[in-house]
Amino acid sequence: MTDQHPPPPPPASRGLNWKHWTAIIVVIALCCGGVFLMNTNFSNPTDTIRDHYTRAANLDEGGGKAYTSSSSPAIVADQIDDDAEARSERSSGGTYYLQYSKHIVAVSPYNGGSKIMLHDYRSGYNHYSSVFILWGWSSSPPSPFRGGGPGSGK
Repeated sequence: MTDQHPPPPPPASRGLNWKHWTAIIVVIALCCGGVFLMNTNFSNPTDTIRDHYTRAANLDEGGGKAYTSSSSPAIVADQIDDDAEARSERSSGGTYYLQYSKHIVAVSPYNGGSKIMLHDYRSGYNHYSSVFILWGWSSSPPSPFRGGGPGSGK
């Protein structure tokens, strides 16, 4: 009788096989997607204002672009906030201010309707700083990230 032993198993591969590479690619894709989503500003009023209101370049002021509407400031501010949710909304003297991470929008009475001023954050803050100081709005744009991790709030 011959002693027949099964052949020895192949030596363990020292490199990465296709399963390892697939897992690595999936992890990298998830990390990149998370970073993209954290840095994406989903609340941007620019398109809403440009698409729904009339551009009035002759009313531009303080580095902002002016638009007009026949609706009241309260209605216009609500419409803009509904389409692009503001981080904060305040009003003073009949003017509504919407704070976004990259923009400030001011909606004021104008010719029986409204004048909408769209500013990048810094020019808007500089233009209306006397109002914003009372509310505690920062001169730096607020971070788009709202969450808190371990130890937040300390």
